[in-house]
Amino acid sequence: MCIIEWLDPPMAAGNWVPELVGLAGGRDPLGTPGAHSHWIRWDDVIAADPDVVVLVPCGFTLDRIVAEVESPALRNRLKMLRAFRERRVYAVDGHHLFNRPGPRLVDSLEVLADLLHPGMFAFPATTRFARRL
Repeated sequence: MCIIEWLDPPMAAGNWVPELVGLAGGRDPLGTPGAHSHWIRWDDVIAADPDVVVLVPCGFTLDRIVAEVESPALRNRLKMLRAFRERRVYAVDGHHLFNRPGPRLVDSLEVLADLLHPGMFAFPATTRFARRL
């Protein structure tokens, strides 16, 4: 699972987010627990070929993330990923769940568990804050 905090150029999640991925049962090959989020290249994401991609750009609404993914440049990059082919690319409201720590960290963890393990959970936060792309 890769958590992408910015789209162009992409930014890998850092700080507490990779730990949340681990607690949900996944591993983010591009994020480093406790380290700051950092710039990467789409080639890095393509090389990692994650099974799940979660897009959480800071300050973007779900509708804006969906619109950005429709741009040819981003769409063509995502098409190279196994996660895209398996319909496991998601937009998630990062503003409410991932871009800052707070009481909603439990909701963030639930959403990640839901996305990583389809059919095992049905958390309300996933319905409210996430959308399959």
